[in-house]
Amino acid sequence: MVCIIRGGVPVSIFFSQVRALPEPNDDRLSSLARAPYFRDVLQVPLNQTELVASQLQFGIFNYLPSWVNALMGLRNHLVKRLGFEVGQTTMTPEADHWEVGTKAGFLTVKEISDNEVISGAEDKHMSFFISVKKTNNTVIVSTLVNQKTFLGRVYVNAILPFHYVIARVVINNAVKAGRI
Repeated sequence: MVCIIRGGVPVSIFFSQVRALPEPNDDRLSSLARAPYFRDVLQVPLNQTELVASQLQFGIFNYLPSWVNALMGLRNHLVKRLGFEVGQTTMTPEADHWEVGTKAGFLTVKEISDNEVISGAEDKHMSFFISVKKTNNTVIVSTLVNQKTFLGRVYVNAILPFHYVIARVVINNAVKAGRI
């Protein structure tokens, strides 16, 4: 459950399609976790059951609201000087052409199958991974951030309120728009 309150109402009520799950111990991202780390696991209903995991990731993250792109631009401008990885927020090539090593926005595809894509980025302060996993009737989007330095820990704690809202908005929008 999200702790962020807007107008006295928990944010999770605004994103009724998105459900937070407990951190699993036996998935692929668990094996990549290095303390200290942050982990977030979200699940939404899958309406487009014919899509593979790379198409689901594309459908979720290639359509960011303009205010999210503006925040990402500001973030990139501020943290680039501190040695953090920055990159584009749109994903090229299209999801049908992904393989290990493909750049998907600022992430690089690390592992790919029809049912799961694990993408990541790494710099001296942290390593960041996203898993988009297709199950029977749901999509599970999981974030893992290994914090390597003190500055990495400060950064993660500073952006967590934004992460909670942005992740849920972007995933919820993909469901509402019928992209996933």
